[in-house]
Amino acid sequence: MLTFNEKMNLMTDQKYPLAAKYDPKWIYDHKDGGHCLWLVESLSRILTLTPGMKILDLGCGNALTSIFLAKEYGVTVFAVDIIQPDENLKRIRNADVDHLVIPIQADAHRLPFASGFFDVVIAINSYQFFGTADNYTTNHLSRLLRPGGQFGLVLFGPDQEFVRQVPDFLEPSWWPDFYFFHSLDWWKWHILKTKLFNLQKADDMDGDGVRITHLWSKIMDHDQESPTGDIMRWNRFVFTRNSLDPNDLRTEKHI
Repeated sequence: MLTFNEKMNLMTDQKYPLAAKYDPKWIYDHKDGGHCLWLVESLSRILTLTPGMKILDLGCGNALTSIFLAKEYGVTVFAVDIIQPDENLKRIRNADVDHLVIPIQADAHRLPFASGFFDVVIAINSYQFFGTADNYTTNHLSRLLRPGGQFGLVLFGPDQEFVRQVPDFLEPSWWPDFYFFHSLDWWKWHILKTKLFNLQKADDMDGDGVRITHLWSKIMDHDQESPTGDIMRWNRFVFTRNSLDPNDLRTEKHI
């Protein structure tokens, strides 16, 4: 088992120089399934972000990703999660970005925003919890983006879809509700089949998705570098919204 200082050293990775500027203990204390700043920094490299953009951080958790985007890119971020937002507001104020980050409590199926309001929507390690339904992207997500707006995802999943059952070595640690873990190819198909988005980029974090999975497992005191072997990894995606045509049946009035 690693000492606390050893963990903090691993939390700072020079492959992610922007994330390395932040206090590793702050990141660790507010962790929620992964090193969120590594994930959002990797995604930000394939997004086009400019000051003044309006961004929806959907399923923002403890709002660290929202704070990061505001600080590094000067964008306005709506930090939305189903959790009560008071603690997020404290973190946002402590980071001196309360003029750029707005914490909001909302359900992903009842998002209180006008159609075409956002330049960018991101979901970091969250879309799998509500976005696997065939109609979620069309009925709830797509209307929020302006034409040409960007949709960025970072998701954990297998290198390819399992056929009927998970590999034997994964079965003991595979809970029945892990159905929402899907492969890179599955997610590409899932979004593109709506015909409302074009794919800009999709990969395994530029080849780093397995390495940071192993690294995070080590930080989390797993006996091995990762109990999932090289099967599970982080993937990133950027799609662009192709229209808000009046005949588009996925507008709010048809929901």
